[in-house]
Amino acid sequence: MYDFANTIFSALFITVYFPLFVVLKGGTPLHVGLVMSGSMLLAGLLVPTLGGVADITQRKKLLLFMFTVLCCAFTFFTGFFGLLLVLVFGLLATFFFHAGLDVYDALLINISTKRNIGWISGLGTAVGYLGTILSVAIAYIIGFFYGFESIQGIQIVFMVTALLFFGFSLFTFFFVKEASKIKIKKQHFAEAFKRVIFTIKNIKKFKSLWLFLSASFLYVDGANTLIIFLFLFAKDQLGLGIIQFLPLYAIMAIAAVIGSLFFGKVTDKIGHKKTLTSVLILWILIILILYFKTTYATFLLTGILGGALLGAIWTITRPMLVELSPKAKIAELFGYQGLTEKFSGVIGPISFGFVAVSLGFRQALLVVAALFLAGIIVLSFVKNKK
Repeated sequence: MYDFANTIFSALFITVYFPLFVVLKGGTPLHVGLVMSGSMLLAGLLVPTLGGVADITQRKKLLLFMFTVLCCAFTFFTGFFGLLLVLVFGLLATFFFHAGLDVYDALLINISTKRNIGWISGLGTAVGYLGTILSVAIAYIIGFFYGFESIQGIQIVFMVTALLFFGFSLFTFFFVKEASKIKIKKQHFAEAFKRVIFTIKNIKKFKSLWLFLSASFLYVDGANTLIIFLFLFAKDQLGLGIIQFLPLYAIMAIAAVIGSLFFGKVTDKIGHKKTLTSVLILWILIILILYFKTTYATFLLTGILGGALLGAIWTITRPMLVELSPKAKIAELFGYQGLTEKFSGVIGPISFGFVAVSLGFRQALLVVAALFLAGIIVLSFVKNKK
């Protein structure tokens, strides 16, 4: 249900309405890229230590609750300011969103076993994309009454997004059990920071883990860049407005549900590395199809296939990190995954935004293809065993 809740934010805020709102306020795709990159960089610097606190105290839910509340608060008020404060509030909302994801992912070991971890991860991802489908329905209702690309309509979307994210997240906070009652104190942050330094100094002991984090640095950057610029690409290349884009986005979300469940089963059977490599190869083929022939038909086709493969990326990444990580450091190491992903988020969105402004959106697709290819190369050096 937390996947369901946070995907509403990802769909309505990150992918569709925040980039559009920035443009309506006089900004550019480069502004969007800078905000998203800045939020990821900030999360990347802080989350490993916060993950260490979660490992020490086993209070993952408490930290997750704090991040969720702050994300929802900034989301709620983003629509009521000029461009500068819109960018600041958007950065903070996205920062707390990403910080919460890493702590949430670490809860996976609380509710799964080695045999079903891929399936459980896929189930969460699939339910998350059902949240995307709900998002499309909500956006249509609001757009019908207040305008699909109006300032007032987007303000209402931001407020509704915040309320739904918080409301559906409560299922996790009330019903997922966590035995620890340890109070989080200042010394826990100092101890967590020492753990972070220890892990960095002993990097050779975790060679395959760091290679995998380097691979995820690349391929997740590609995936996040696609999510951020999906609507602006459709608007620029195909002339689609919100009202035409939302049904396509719903179809992509349905494909992602199916892909998450399918690849969750596959990864448990044939292994995480082999499945992930196959998914990334398919991604490159899809991007090249869209690059060489950008039409409504190819956008729809690649969107459906890409939706399934996007669900696969989130499904496989979580159990593969668990497989490579010592159990006692799981939240900290999910924080490192967050660190690599957020640092990578500095490269992709800015590079895509720069190329899109300089050469065009179609040429910018090659930035994403290059990131996926580099991810495959690094992933080939990862050994399956811990």
